[in-house]
Amino acid sequence: MNHSEWRDQRGYHAFLSKALPADAYHSAIDVGSAGNAQAGALRKARGVRAGLPDYLIVYRNVTLWIEFKHRAQLSLAQQLTRDALTANGHHWALARCPEDVETACRLAGIPLRATFSAIHARIAEQNERLPAKRKRAPRRKAAGSPSVAAAHRLGLWNP
Repeated sequence: MNHSEWRDQRGYHAFLSKALPADAYHSAIDVGSAGNAQAGALRKARGVRAGLPDYLIVYRNVTLWIEFKHRAQLSLAQQLTRDALTANGHHWALARCPEDVETACRLAGIPLRATFSAIHARIAEQNERLPAKRKRAPRRKAAGSPSVAAAHRLGLWNP
């Protein structure tokens, strides 16, 4: 998993922590690359399977699995897992942006206490109330005064 995906997932989790109903259960599932053959063998022996989605939400008999992808495509194992989960009555979603996470919850029938459109509207409203930022004028060197580097070369700099 690259840094962009890690950053995105932290944002998705922060949103879900605030937006999901208080009695919803949710958790990230961290079973990424094993790193070495021994760790991979131990995971396989414990029953960890390839393709497990990144996030799980359970709310009043609704189970939603979410696979987060920044730009990459689903692997074959992820496609097979998606098909098995949906065939067994679970909801599954691919999320490439925060709005996809919100949409997935809504389509699964999970109510939200916060939405991105409301968050964006609140931020825009707050920005309207803030005074306009004044740009600071660039500093000008006095005419004829040498730069610090030039002063060093000329032996004029004596801190």
